[in-house]
Amino acid sequence: MGLRGLGFVCEEYAKDYRVRRFWKLGLAAVFVHIVVDPLVTYVSIVVFEVGVEANPWLATYLSTGGWAFLTIHLPPVLFVGAAFIGFTWLFSISSDQETRQLYLLSLLAWSGILLWGLLLVGNNLAVLLTGL
Repeated sequence: MGLRGLGFVCEEYAKDYRVRRFWKLGLAAVFVHIVVDPLVTYVSIVVFEVGVEANPWLATYLSTGGWAFLTIHLPPVLFVGAAFIGFTWLFSISSDQETRQLYLLSLLAWSGILLWGLLLVGNNLAVLLTGL
């Protein structure tokens, strides 16, 4: 089966603007949470030694080095990838009404997650800038 079994993702992406918007908004939210936030956190705490990681679980990985801090973010990436594929599959098998409901639910969820990520990054940048 392999990657060819995931062909429905490309087909759904190509034929429905809602799936494209789901992916774009979702990828933006994931980028903020899994790339920008950890990067700003790492630079603030390790490079400039400004602030402290409030999450004790992440602080442990942050204190052990960059690679450990990076690899701890890999499981969420896999989980989110599975969620993207799962939601795209749901879009492909749903009725028109269900598709509208999935679309609205995903817009609300991704928008909330993106906003939360932007607030985290904004807070991290504020800590960095006030500490420099």
